[in-house]
Amino acid sequence: MATGKRVAIVGAGPAGALATDALVKEGAFDTIRVFERQNKIGGTWLYNDEHAHRIPSLRALIEHRADAPVSIPSSLPCQTAKEDVVSSPEFRYADSGCHKHLHSNVPPVIQASTQEPIPQVVSEHMKAQHGKDAPFRHREVMRDWVESIFINGNNMNLVELNTTLEKAEKVDSEWILTLRRSTPGDENDYWWQEKFDYLVVATGHFYLPYMPAIPGILDYDEKFPGRIMHAKHYPEISHFEGKRVVVVGGSVSAFDALHDIRGVTRGPVISSLRKPNPIYGWTPFKHPSIDIRSEISSFDSETGRINFADGSTADDVDLVLFGTGYEFSFPAIPDVKVKNGRIPGLYEHVFSIEDPSLVLIGMVYAGFGIRVFEWQAVAVARVLAGRAKLPSREEMRKWEADRVAKIGDNVSFLGLIPDFEVHYEALRDIAGDPQPGTEGRVLPKYDPAWGEAFWGMIKYRQGWWESEADKATKSVV
Repeated sequence: MATGKRVAIVGAGPAGALATDALVKEGAFDTIRVFERQNKIGGTWLYNDEHAHRIPSLRALIEHRADAPVSIPSSLPCQTAKEDVVSSPEFRYADSGCHKHLHSNVPPVIQASTQEPIPQVVSEHMKAQHGKDAPFRHREVMRDWVESIFINGNNMNLVELNTTLEKAEKVDSEWILTLRRSTPGDENDYWWQEKFDYLVVATGHFYLPYMPAIPGILDYDEKFPGRIMHAKHYPEISHFEGKRVVVVGGSVSAFDALHDIRGVTRGPVISSLRKPNPIYGWTPFKHPSIDIRSEISSFDSETGRINFADGSTADDVDLVLFGTGYEFSFPAIPDVKVKNGRIPGLYEHVFSIEDPSLVLIGMVYAGFGIRVFEWQAVAVARVLAGRAKLPSREEMRKWEADRVAKIGDNVSFLGLIPDFEVHYEALRDIAGDPQPGTEGRVLPKYDPAWGEAFWGMIKYRQGWWESEADKATKSVV
């Protein structure tokens, strides 16, 4: 039975889709609205080739001035003429990090939510590399799957596309949201406000690139514009043909790029990293067409030389691709702060300890991809519906303090690996069973087979990299 409660969801990617479905199925809310700033549903899986694929301002990124709050018109509702600083997806970093060749890297059987299996559709690209049973899914399969969650739940009418949250302010017991609709083809943006009881943030964290402040990088970028790139703006593989390339980073986006382009570049691709992602180790980087170097120590804008911490250098470089990940950014929500690569003040990475009307979904990693979003979404839906109860603030603060002491006050705090079961079961305990007479989602008990499938995927990928390296070595001999 609806109770007059109003919920706003920001983001229509995987986390937003599952949050919407879980909230609707509780049947406890009069208003559920979803605001998505892109022109389609899909979140990180939405590929857009219409916008420029470049960093608008490297200096702004490095100086942490990118994705800043925008000025709000003094009188609302209103219309304003479009201008890049407000309306441009490029300047606002609104596009996802999805590129043309992106595929999932978690087994579909454990990445999928419990009620929505991911289709067994394998792209021709993956068939050529891994055979017809390849466990990877093309970006469009994934995007369609995300959209199908809205469609199958009859929830498409809840979504406002091309709509950006520009400010979320808590006044007394209400969230006042300032929203801006920027419809493609229109000359003006439309601004207005709406009020809600709860705010669900499901914006993800794959849109604001992280770029390290390496000595000389800004002068180098000004001297050689377009030479420095981020994996968010990963172009066609043909863009790298015949070019000398450096790929920076030790995790997925870096080594995926290395293996995408190693067959077309001029000479071996230089891989620059401090240390590899501990889940995968050095295996992805060991290949005759990959030249492993240490981290970059400096850029020389006068000569174009790149210096590495191991004392080596690289001259005549055409492109430097940074696969260095992303940063959290919540310019419209002053109540959400980011510190040391994480979001302090959240219980179980989801619930605001100080304000239970604010929740965030999808702000973790290494939790079987999308699946953990469902556990978070169902726990949120039950709590907001008044059918589940959180611990006391003191207990929630202790949970965070204990985790900081154990893991550290840094980005590692967000990783669910290797304690998958602990996190899944904690969320299931919060959610409990659905109330009789409702359609609330049922969360099954954690299955150890999920972890086995995850580690099996790691071994599978390592085996492929080893096989590719072995074939390349033999072909040289």
